[in-house]
Amino acid sequence: MKHTTHALIAVWTAVTFIAACNKEAARPAVATTPIDQLIQAGKPPVETAPLTRGISPVMPTFTMSVANVSDMPVSLINGTVIFFDEQGKALADTIQDAGYTDLSPIAPGAKIELQIMSSNEKAVSGKYLLKDIIYEKTNPQFKEYGALPMKWKNPGYEAALKAEKAR
Repeated sequence: MKHTTHALIAVWTAVTFIAACNKEAARPAVATTPIDQLIQAGKPPVETAPLTRGISPVMPTFTMSVANVSDMPVSLINGTVIFFDEQGKALADTIQDAGYTDLSPIAPGAKIELQIMSSNEKAVSGKYLLKDIIYEKTNPQFKEYGALPMKWKNPGYEAALKAEKAR
């Protein structure tokens, strides 16, 4: 009887722990805002964290987390990454387009990580500039037909790119 009681307590604890883990997984990683409200405020549907350099035997590799802060799924992120040397000067040969696209969009409130490589060994830091984003918006007239792809363009992209290149 004593072993049965201990086994039941262990099973109950395990089931409670698993249920708690699933409960946490169902919550979004970040808070969301209605997409129309973000666009009216001039904000993008995603937030990007600064690039952090990792260790790679092949070439400099940087990691960036991207959070969908909108209430709509995001299916494409397009932007430009600029890498800098130790003095903070832009490395002209490393300016490249980089982004995300997948068959399964980034859910509202979800976070992903992107890996971006630089071909220049002198790259010690980098900056990612959002260019445009494709998100899925509910069809307002025919909800039964699913979502419509919509595009957000960064109005300050060209000016930001020019400023970063001049560093």
